Amino acid sequence: MASSDYYIEDNSDMENKKLEAARNHYMHGDYQAALKLYLSLINTNISYKLYHRIGKCYYKMGDFQNAEENFTKSVNMQKDENPSYIYLGNIAYKKEDLKRAIYNWACAYAYKPDDDTVCLNLATSYFSCGMKFQSVFYYEKYLKYAQERGKSYSTVKKSLDEYTKIGNDFLQKAKAAISRKDYKTAIEFLTFAYKNLPTNYDINFLLGTAYLAENDNMHAMIYLKQAYCISNRSVEVLQMLTSVYINLGDFTAAYCSLRRILPLVINNQEEYLNTMQVIKELNSTFDEQSYLGHKEWGDNYFRENNFHFALFEYENCTLLNENMKIELADTIKRINLFINPETNIISTSMEKGEKLLKSGDFKEANRYFSKVLLFSEPESQEYKIAKARVTNV
Repeated sequence: MASSDYYIEDNSDMENKKLEAARNHYMHGDYQAALKLYLSLINTNISYKLYHRIGKCYYKMGDFQNAEENFTKSVNMQKDENPSYIYLGNIAYKKEDLKRAIYNWACAYAYKPDDDTVCLNLATSYFSCGMKFQSVFYYEKYLKYAQERGKSYSTVKKSLDEYTKIGNDFLQKAKAAISRKDYKTAIEFLTFAYKNLPTNYDINFLLGTAYLAENDNMHAMIYLKQAYCISNRSVEVLQMLTSVYINLGDFTAAYCSLRRILPLVINNQEEYLNTMQVIKELNSTFDEQSYLGHKEWGDNYFRENNFHFALFEYENCTLLNENMKIELADTIKRINLFINPETNIISTSMEKGEKLLKSGDFKEANRYFSKVLLFSEPESQEYKIAKARVTNV
């Protein structure tokens, strides 16, 4: 019986040499030579990283069309933690497509929130779109993570410090007006305060309160929703939102607000039972298709890069229809990363740091605890624990 031996050539060493040579060409500014080598690997070493490197070569050469095509191929292969999003944002910005630029930079921010350039890009782009809340949100992130304390940092910090002072001054005047029940004057002061300090919880909450007192439910809803987006543990905000929605005849949204209240009042039996009673009454006012309006709102907000409100409406969908939890799971997870990727990084880093500490690898444990210190707030429990865990090695 005849036998045959098959020989499979191992080209990995040659491919590694090509990759190394291409990297060297790129580092020395010879992008054409680097590109030629990268393109020669397309049929044998295809990966999202290779498309990213090809895209970078085209980008450096000013060929943004080919750069965009390859960066897009890269993110289609690897949607998470892909540096191609930064370049796609840059290209969209060059094309004056601010919506796409913001979306791609948000994708980059989701996996690397301490990239101060991305934070600054997002802040300035949102400002150009007239979205002050989102703009200040990312300016604050920029100041937190900026490594270089250069001219841009000084300019942004000076401006935000001035805005904070003006905003707080008007906030105090508004509080005095509210104590006199002069809600019209309070709204005037709070509107000035908001223009300077839109991410302040008290300003948004009091604007919602004042507008509600003036029976302006539409404006009350906007600012109370933003107050909730800033701090989602306030029973008072949710109770007021419930009232606003009922006044507007939006019973599905009122139902969702009450559902959000339940876990916050679980230790208060009377409050819990009262909330459950209203939930039961509202439950009969809508059907299985009632979530569709909130889905449409969520989609509209998402297209506008208003991720805070998009998340709010998508979560409403899951409260109204259990099946939407599965359908919207990836979208909700992604938006959470657009808004607050630090939460995921902190929990993961804390877990890995604890394991390494127990195994005696203090140096590596320090690396993860240092991440927790960077991404968490100094007054948080995680920060305090991480600080206590860091050891001298």
